[in-house]
Amino acid sequence: MVDEPGGWPRTILTPVVPGLNFELIRSTLPPGCAPAGYPAYAAGSHEFIAVETGTLRLTIDDSTVDLAAGDSVYFAADAAHRYANPGSTPCTYNVAALIMRPRGSSTRPG
Repeated sequence: MVDEPGGWPRTILTPVVPGLNFELIRSTLPPGCAPAGYPAYAAGSHEFIAVETGTLRLTIDDSTVDLAAGDSVYFAADAAHRYANPGSTPCTYNVAALIMRPRGSSTRPG
């Protein structure tokens, strides 16, 4: 588990497999948390999001959608994106990410 700046935990649930850029990640954002966004990944990158609890605000480029517990969404991750919790309770969500980049890159899925 990694404690990100701003006090939110992020856990990578999948093992590291050399040459495979897939990760399953579980994150919990505290109420009102709006971490820094992520830059666009390389073409061919994908993210699938499933919200367990709370409200997740997903912004992709200039479009924003609020997702509730039980909601899921897919987006091509070759666009700038960010996650936030606009609610008054913690938001836990899972990201299944296929990122077309070397695993050693400094960027990371949410």
